[in-house]
Amino acid sequence: QLIHTVIRAGRRAGIPVSMCGEMAGDVHYTRLLLGLGLTEFSMHPASLLEVKHIVNESHAGELGDLADRLLETDTPEETAQLLRRLGAI
Repeated sequence: QLIHTVIRAGRRAGIPVSMCGEMAGDVHYTRLLLGLGLTEFSMHPASLLEVKHIVNESHAGELGDLADRLLETDTPEETAQLLRRLGAI
């Protein structure tokens, strides 16, 4: 929720939000971060091609819907199911 809150606040203020480091370059989190609204990633060059492939193959609307559901879920089971669909676990 914190990442989503920061991205949303940045948008409202007209401030670009980017993520750098290991999480930005970890393909397990790419679809989740896209769904949360992140559009700027900075990572080690070794991760770039695989992350770029995932970004190019992803559908923002679908990922946004899944991320919204994830932020509203109440049960660990539903959380795990949505994280699996987003590729985060």
